[in-house]
Amino acid sequence: MNRRKSGAPFFLCFALCFASVCEAAALDARLAREQPPRNGTSVHIPAYMMALYRTLSELDRRGANDSLARFRRHANTVTSFIEQRQDEPSDGSHQRYIFDLSGLSRMEELMEAELRVLRRPPPDIGKLLSQGGSLYRLLLYSCSRLGSSDRPLLLTSRTIDILDTFSATWDVFDILAIVKASRKKRRTARGSNFVCFNVAVVCDSTNEAVYPPLLGLGGEAQGGQERALLVAFSRTRRKDNLFREIREKMKAVQNGSPPGPTFEGSSRPRRRRKRRTTLAGRSSGTGGGGGGGGGGRRRTRCSRKPLHVNFKELGWDDWIIAPLDYEAYHCEGACDFPLRSHLEPTNHAIIQTLMNSMDPESTPPSCCVPSKLSPISILYIDSGNNVVYKQYEDMVVEQCGCR
Repeated sequence: MNRRKSGAPFFLCFALCFASVCEAAALDARLAREQPPRNGTSVHIPAYMMALYRTLSELDRRGANDSLARFRRHANTVTSFIEQRQDEPSDGSHQRYIFDLSGLSRMEELMEAELRVLRRPPPDIGKLLSQGGSLYRLLLYSCSRLGSSDRPLLLTSRTIDILDTFSATWDVFDILAIVKASRKKRRTARGSNFVCFNVAVVCDSTNEAVYPPLLGLGGEAQGGQERALLVAFSRTRRKDNLFREIREKMKAVQNGSPPGPTFEGSSRPRRRRKRRTTLAGRSSGTGGGGGGGGGGRRRTRCSRKPLHVNFKELGWDDWIIAPLDYEAYHCEGACDFPLRSHLEPTNHAIIQTLMNSMDPESTPPSCCVPSKLSPISILYIDSGNNVVYKQYEDMVVEQCGCR
């Protein structure tokens, strides 16, 4: 069984292995759980991506900061691409998989890439055992271009034991090199956004080719959860702005393609909601950036206050899969003189606050603003209908200060 290269991040390997275990445990139930599409179009949420999100979220909840920091240093975005449906069946000697990688941003540094192919238990394991034994090799090739005389390139291989296949399982291939090469061609020429792979099967003892469906590969038309998956792990070279995704989704809506996740339930008209102005747990007094107390009430000091964000109320639950809500917090209160040390005021804020205390009419008070923020991870559907896991910086207020 092939393993990841030794240089891969330890936590990434752990997270993927744990996610695979979670996924395999409930795979059979998920395969039968196809739900009706919304708005005539459906976006299948790969069970692997849900398991990955839950695993990383649980580690984050437990405070595994070292592991998460290690993950962030190597990859902060995971994009999944579902196999494209083909009009013609694959050749009898191999199983073909085609993916559209147009959603893979050129601004992202590709760290890892893997092909995940579902293999069911062999339909006739007795026949396989009698003809060739229990060991078989899966050979992953690149596809030859139409009209090209080039022979398919063997990318990697792995040996499987059909006696170990008691339920549907995923075979994983490292395809980083071929995906990087494909991206390079797209940059230097008008290359295709599509990447293609062929999986062939040979008997380990006789070296004879075996029809892939006999080992549970491919076969009949597959449902969304059963189709092969290409997963790309990347690191953005800039701090991602959530509003960039919002703009992309707005463009998709204007083009008439705003599908939602299949498991979200039936579609319903969205009503424009009024923005909430009352915050839970708000203290008495207006606070703010040091404005008037109003009615003679004592102004509260600059501090962190609750701010619960509900993506469903914002109307974003048709493209944000998880989380549907989170605690963002906000900063509120007065920056009065003398400033408290825990507010970590800048020298400028100290001078401004001092000037305000002597002459409020000439100098406004310093402002109560976030001084430390932390990220959250979001699982969402991008404008190309790919499911993406991404860590967004500066989403949660951890500390407030006077600036």
